[in-house]
Amino acid sequence: PYTTLFRSLTAAIVSTAAMAKDEVRVAAQFGLGYAPLFAMAKKPEFLHKYAPDAEIKFVQLTGGAAVREALLSDSVDIGGLAMLPVIQAWAKGADMKIALGLSDMPIQLITWRPDLKSVKDLTPDDKVNVISIGSPQTLVMKMAAMKYFGSPTALDNRFVTMAHPDAVAAVIAKRGIVAEFATPPYIRMLLKHPEMHVILSNKDFAEADFMLICAAAGKRFAEGKPKLYAATISALKDVIEWMNTKPEEAAAFFAANQPGHLSAADWLAEMKQPGVHFNPAPRGLANLSAFMAKIGVTKKAGTYEELTWPNLHGAGGN
Repeated sequence: PYTTLFRSLTAAIVSTAAMAKDEVRVAAQFGLGYAPLFAMAKKPEFLHKYAPDAEIKFVQLTGGAAVREALLSDSVDIGGLAMLPVIQAWAKGADMKIALGLSDMPIQLITWRPDLKSVKDLTPDDKVNVISIGSPQTLVMKMAAMKYFGSPTALDNRFVTMAHPDAVAAVIAKRGIVAEFATPPYIRMLLKHPEMHVILSNKDFAEADFMLICAAAGKRFAEGKPKLYAATISALKDVIEWMNTKPEEAAAFFAANQPGHLSAADWLAEMKQPGVHFNPAPRGLANLSAFMAKIGVTKKAGTYEELTWPNLHGAGGN
């Protein structure tokens, strides 16, 4: 009887293992910059080309800090965020690096207040949304603080952290915050209102010339599941190529599947606006890391090779 029971248990274990499928857990934030991750998660045929039996689990989070913590806790395998939180995690010794570039795009600080012509005009009581501490918006604010006030922390007490949709609603309602540091599609949504105007952007400083959004992964995924990781990277590259070569098709997909009320024409306009590019090769990574170390955001700077997984080495990034 014991032999029979052992064989039954062994058969059950083997059967369960055979039934178990690979799973890629994907995290992204709100906005156009994360669209490649969203498309891969919602159009699994991209991944199935390289991993036919893999399943995808998708979660939408608010802010790079939340995505970084999800990666560090092994709650997700790959996540979309700015390069800053990845650099910060690496500088503290975390086994997390950039797996792929995703998108370049403008970020603009937009307000309804006519008296605000520049961040120099912000009073101590004025609050602006920077999405999350450690976001590109945070760093551009620090650049402005250095230029106008001589200290990178001079504007820190103006920061609040809200999801883009909530901040857009607050600025339109003129409630709680005076400005939203927006990315597409939220820039155009705000600037449709006549009183809205831009008082700061990432184009105002040479130091801000870096890729806005990337995909990051931890060592457990990049090295622990190399075949599934490689399949995921290949699928994301295909998504980026699809968005670049068939933008009308991609725009129709996002209009039908993304939350919100943007039409296919709206999404196409977002994808084609100046400054928006989708590219798998991260740009400006080493320079950004050096600047962060210079102003004390991190204790050390990393090279491009140190901050990326091997699939990006020699792939045209910098």
